[in-house]
Amino acid sequence: MKKIWMFSLIGLLLVSNACSSKEKSKFAVQDEHYQQMLERQKAGIDAKTQPQVDLTAEMTQGDYEKLGDAHFQQENLEMAKKQYEKILNMEPERISARYKLAVIYLGQGVSQEAYDQFHKILDYDLNFAPAYEGMGRALLKMEKDIEAEREFQAALLYDSELWTSTNYLGIVADRRHAHKDAIQIYEVALEKKANNPAILNNLGMAYYLDKQYEKAVRTFQQALQSGGNNGKIANNLGLAMAKLGHYDLAYDAYTRGMGPAKAYNNIGVAFLDKGQYARASRCFEKAIETQPTFYEKAQENLSLSNRMLQKLPMIQQQVLIRHEPACL
Repeated sequence: MKKIWMFSLIGLLLVSNACSSKEKSKFAVQDEHYQQMLERQKAGIDAKTQPQVDLTAEMTQGDYEKLGDAHFQQENLEMAKKQYEKILNMEPERISARYKLAVIYLGQGVSQEAYDQFHKILDYDLNFAPAYEGMGRALLKMEKDIEAEREFQAALLYDSELWTSTNYLGIVADRRHAHKDAIQIYEVALEKKANNPAILNNLGMAYYLDKQYEKAVRTFQQALQSGGNNGKIANNLGLAMAKLGHYDLAYDAYTRGMGPAKAYNNIGVAFLDKGQYARASRCFEKAIETQPTFYEKAQENLSLSNRMLQKLPMIQQQVLIRHEPACL
């Protein structure tokens, strides 16, 4: 039976260190604008109200927790940690405070400490599904995918409606390049949380990595239409559009995600990948022209595309230059 204070959860797509650097950027799709708010909801913190604590009276465990929640809400995480630790020294079985402490450790990248705190919760409530999911998240950050998968499965045993754990299972499948399995898992997650932008984005990336680019485009568009305002979703749409050869539409998507200079740079990378070196160079030049502060990265790419062009026979160089006078 679920406790009344169990939290609604949010899934995020984690970056796999086992993936290439390009895949890492594709997978980093969590909506940063909502992440902190959703973690607060998960931890039982009301983002709309400031907890009131009478600091002139002797403080109870509940007061320390409210004070910790106030610091959490103000993003003063070190002070929040101190308050939660005070509570746990007095009342180690207080699961709500221990969960919040674990979430802070996880966000700070202290994965082993986060895992230990989530695991400690099970000493007091073996059925607490979010603790299993939290352990899975920590294990993913430690690149222990098999162990993480078992924890997400355990979370679903205790709460079958945890769409976030289902979403994480899809992430694990993607990390081991089982993209067709991942697609099926994300579809199950969408049955639990329809039109969720984070899941839709992950499904789009699974389609993209499975080379189903048209389905990827439709899914990324649906993610944006469903309220996903993270620029990385738009960037992923640009990736898929470029694979289909829709470069103008890819540029528009990239611009929405990161602005025109980086959009030109990304289009240039797409042309570079296709061997259209002269056109790639024009795009990198546009990136430098549009935003001089972006000069270093675009200049590196421009040098690369020019070197690749110069390796070709002179006649082929001239043909490419003549037929590719502009970026777009």
